[in-house]
Amino acid sequence: MLMSVADIEARTGQVYEDERLDQVNSFIGDVTALVEAFLGRSFAASTPPAAVKAVACLEVVRYLNTDPGVASDRVGDLSTSYAYGGAVVALSKDTKDALRPFRWRSGLGSVRIVSRFIPDPVEEETP
Repeated sequence: MLMSVADIEARTGQVYEDERLDQVNSFIGDVTALVEAFLGRSFAASTPPAAVKAVACLEVVRYLNTDPGVASDRVGDLSTSYAYGGAVVALSKDTKDALRPFRWRSGLGSVRIVSRFIPDPVEEETP
């Protein structure tokens, strides 16, 4: 996993127990799978870069603060509108933009070899 429940608790200032703990653990699993699929690599055997972990933690916090299908709330004079208008967004555009530098680049590339040695041109003999 890219992060632990303790990482999320440190960022939200809350202690998660019972059903909420199960929810946080499932979000951690979901975000880890989505981030690794987007990056085209797994961090199971290695420590992820700090920036990848930070972005993944922020995405879990976003999941915790999202109520799918609710675009806005109004209580008395107070109203709140939610990002994405209540739509379910797996990885936000900001998350993808922040993760782009860490994407695995596969495929064949080309290598240009440059040498300081430049041979003298061969002069042709004239008869």
